[in-house]
Amino acid sequence: MPLNSSSINQFRCCFVITHKVWPLYRITHMPTRIPLRFPLHTLTVLFFLALAGFALNCASAQNKTTPGSPAPAVVCSASDFKALAYTTNDAQQREDRAKEWLSKYGKSCQLDQLELILMNQAVWLGTANTPPIISAIETIYKQKKASLEELEKAVDKPRGSAANKK
Repeated sequence: MPLNSSSINQFRCCFVITHKVWPLYRITHMPTRIPLRFPLHTLTVLFFLALAGFALNCASAQNKTTPGSPAPAVVCSASDFKALAYTTNDAQQREDRAKEWLSKYGKSCQLDQLELILMNQAVWLGTANTPPIISAIETIYKQKKASLEELEKAVDKPRGSAANKK
């Protein structure tokens, strides 16, 4: 049976009679204005602009530092060293940046971070893993390990022991 306008009207009447169309009618024919006479899309835009302004205000308030506040502490992270190595393509640049990073952050590294760098330096640096870099990492590692062992010995000895009176 071919569809013509009368069969389509009969089809619509069938749905209107069974009241299944009413929710769809309400959704498709909702008013686009609220009682304040502003279009809904205008209020939506204003809402998101206000939200963005609030977010920017909060973000800028968090980044402010007062003049009397101390400078942020230098933090060593093996993942930073890895990222530095993986993001530099040229081997000479990678070696230079690794030397700079070790001189800047090496002394502040914790022993576990230095162990990660020591064990993965060949993989991370590739051809930039030269003897000066290897010796710099090993030297920093040995210094940290020695200072940690001295600290452990100092903590283990009681103050009134005979070993301390020599």
